[in-house]
Amino acid sequence: MYRFKLEALLTHRRHQEEVGQKELAQAQRKLSDEREKLDQKKREKQESLKSLQAKKKESTTVTDILLYMNYIQQLSKEIEDQAMRAHKTAKIVDQKRHELVSIMQKHKTLQKLKNKEQQAYQQKMMQNERKFLDEIASIRHARKM
Repeated sequence: MYRFKLEALLTHRRHQEEVGQKELAQAQRKLSDEREKLDQKKREKQESLKSLQAKKKESTTVTDILLYMNYIQQLSKEIEDQAMRAHKTAKIVDQKRHELVSIMQKHKTLQKLKNKEQQAYQQKMMQNERKFLDEIASIRHARKM
């Protein structure tokens, strides 16, 4: 029976790959959430700008307009902060993706080595079996003479 010498390492690499896939998926979910928050802030700012334009057309006090302006400025700052968080998260996703590709390559290399060794083992066993059968046939032929 064939036994791969590096089976423990192969199992470890397989486990690393699974962990890497989970980490990448988690980072991608976080990036999606961060981008959704950014889009929400942008929509909120657009709505506030529309409301401000509508308030300007009505008879509104300067204090109300200043409150809207301050709120819109605050939203702009929050949008910048959220964009930075989304950018940082995107970098983390890229890093996780590169790590996963590296792990997958290492795992694939070991798997190919295992397959190659297993094929060589099977060929050796088949060759030994043919030799054995040839020997038995030779013995039988010698007995008949």
